[in-house]
Amino acid sequence: MNLDYIPADRTFRFQSAVDGFSLQGFAWECAAPKAVFVIAHGAAEHSLRYGRFARALNAAGWDVWSLDHRGHGESPGPEGLGDFGEGSWDALVADIGQFIGLAKAAHPGLPAVLFGHSMGSAAAQQLAPEASHEIAALILSGSSAWMGRREGEPPAPFTPNAAFEPARTPYEWLSRDPAEVDKYIADPYCGFETRTSQRSGRADASRLADPARLARIRYDLPCLFVAGTKDPINRDMAGLYELQRLWNEAGVKQIDTLYYKDGRHEMLNETNRDEVTADIVAWIKRFEV
Repeated sequence: MNLDYIPADRTFRFQSAVDGFSLQGFAWECAAPKAVFVIAHGAAEHSLRYGRFARALNAAGWDVWSLDHRGHGESPGPEGLGDFGEGSWDALVADIGQFIGLAKAAHPGLPAVLFGHSMGSAAAQQLAPEASHEIAALILSGSSAWMGRREGEPPAPFTPNAAFEPARTPYEWLSRDPAEVDKYIADPYCGFETRTSQRSGRADASRLADPARLARIRYDLPCLFVAGTKDPINRDMAGLYELQRLWNEAGVKQIDTLYYKDGRHEMLNETNRDEVTADIVAWIKRFEV
């Protein structure tokens, strides 16, 4: 299958400030950007899957930067895909903060928007208390409360496709568009979640819900939650309602939502993806970003 990803205008490597892990960055650029949009992708995928979205953001006047997280895409660890290196999960989160700093340094005076999808949204949740003063807005896609496991608990079996059985493939939970599902399956950089490494990691759910940490998120940070109502990650939307409650109680005042009936996990790859992209662009424009 021709994966037909839209290539970035520029690629570059940088080293994690945590442990020197070599990371791959990508940039889709426009002529006169008025903001920089930073993408933190999900687990078992990579940045180039966001090229179509990036070009739509370019058309709106924003440069787009995305990094392949440690253990993903062009940023494999010594043990290959799934290896987060010595720094593990917390280093992955710190890498995103470092990457935001690099993007802002390359665009002096321009605001930055952080978009986190799935695993990237869990990382963005953890980063938010420190990063909220460095970004103009935060978008969480395919997110939930209690992502990951509580400290000391063993990993729970991940069976997101159960709601769609009997299913054509193990990845029907990603999208209603079979072409997008097949593209994911054909991509050698996707679907490696079964290749566990001793040096991978996940978010600590209790840490993400800690009221003391959440209280450090600036109260006026514009936030947007994007999700499909049939995304198993949000557990029939209960996880997102809980996430919104936690953040509201912590003092975050501006939380908007784009929830799409019957949409699955990857709304940017769903059958109504053009609508979703247009809605996200319209939301950002409300803040003149």
